[in-house]
Amino acid sequence: MRKRRVTSTFLITIFAVFYLFSGVSAANSISPSSDFKPLWNISNESELDMFLQAPYHVPNTNIVYLHTNTSVNSETKSWMVSVVSAVDKTTGKKKWSFEFYKKGMPYPWTTSDFAYSQSGSIYALVKDGGGSRLYSVNSSGKQNWVINVPDAQDLYAMNNGTVLLINSDKVDSKGNRTPWAYAYSQNGKKMGEKSLTQMYSVIDGQYLVTQTGPFGKSKLEVFGPTLNRLFTYTPPAGAVLYVDEMSWRINKSDILLRMNLPKTGNRLIAIDSKGKTLWGKNIAGDASVQSIGENYAVYENNELSVFGAKGLIVKKPIQLGDPMNVVLKTTDNKIRIHSENWMDILDPITLNIMYHIPYDEKQMTYYYAGDGYLYLLKNGYQLFQFKLDKVTNSK
Repeated sequence: MRKRRVTSTFLITIFAVFYLFSGVSAANSISPSSDFKPLWNISNESELDMFLQAPYHVPNTNIVYLHTNTSVNSETKSWMVSVVSAVDKTTGKKKWSFEFYKKGMPYPWTTSDFAYSQSGSIYALVKDGGGSRLYSVNSSGKQNWVINVPDAQDLYAMNNGTVLLINSDKVDSKGNRTPWAYAYSQNGKKMGEKSLTQMYSVIDGQYLVTQTGPFGKSKLEVFGPTLNRLFTYTPPAGAVLYVDEMSWRINKSDILLRMNLPKTGNRLIAIDSKGKTLWGKNIAGDASVQSIGENYAVYENNELSVFGAKGLIVKKPIQLGDPMNVVLKTTDNKIRIHSENWMDILDPITLNIMYHIPYDEKQMTYYYAGDGYLYLLKNGYQLFQFKLDKVTNSK
């Protein structure tokens, strides 16, 4: 999916923090259990040293990455600099920190975006007086390299180790705004670049898809992680789709598309890695669709269904409290649903409730990081970690 841009001015950052930590708060207590206590907490030294992104659990390790600000002083000014710290998941004890500023370099104006690879590499897109720079930091907190790159706002760590940068505001020689993509190897070598259309999507670290042509007559151009062209897909005649909002990866390499057809209405269509249509399925116009790992979920007519490569896995009547009927996925490929007062994590195979999380009355913000770990953000600079107990006898 296309990213929402996170700018680094102070006021916008406050909003971005709450958005990244899922942005829902309401009444009731944090847990049905009165002895629900955090495993650890971190309170930064200054209210300006805010947490800028949700904690990232490095896969197959006991490490959590925390992205914050810190203040660096010069002779005449104080600058905010992005920092990533690695902490122990079970204790919160800091192992190392890396500041995205080195003495002798221009002070950074903004940190446009961060991305983490599955191997634990950290990438940061930083703009300063010398232009835009792309940093690569390894899982030990040591800088691999830093290179000058064209202006960009969005950064993606792709599944094959490459990095994509996208400038959605690039202006061409005729004054037209034309998004532009750049691909770099994990060693920092530029591998390619290409212009995009206004409607595009980076799908699950595997594909970059652009949509060309008017609605009802559009085509999809599908590229790989190095911007290598894979295929062109032509939807059915008259189909209206928005690839930046309604495209997912399922079954390792298939692409799932949602579109509206003139005669049948809303429909899901799956295509393989060569652009061949695999199947189609009619869905309700107000249905919610979400990929869940290799599978996908559909919520319609007050029922939640999960499908895999061989068809229906499970179906269950569920009344969502969210008026938009939104179904979300978690980092560990579970299903997240919510209402004004609670958030539930569902098992994608049984649809039973694994974790039930009422919200706190003090306008705090929550993020479920996977494997039963919940983070609570208070005042933007205080972070608490909890380990949830599974709900028993859920049906």
